[in-house]
Amino acid sequence: MSKVVAIMSMSLDGFVADVNDGVGEVFDWYFHSGDVEIETGGSDPMTFTMSEESAEHVRTLTSRLGAVLTGRRTF
Repeated sequence: MSKVVAIMSMSLDGFVADVNDGVGEVFDWYFHSGDVEIETGGSDPMTFTMSEESAEHVRTLTSRLGAVLTGRRTF
């Protein structure tokens, strides 16, 4: 049987986007918080750079994913 995991990132004040509908304050740490590179794969891959601790967490979280569903402006 498959398992569904729901995860959402947001700032401590409860907002996901800023007044200009940007999400950098919530998600920029994926790109600029260390020197360990994580490749996302897929047809339009991204490279995250983060600390070893964050990279290990992301690897563990994503290692058994079959599909990822995201919001209207994330991919």
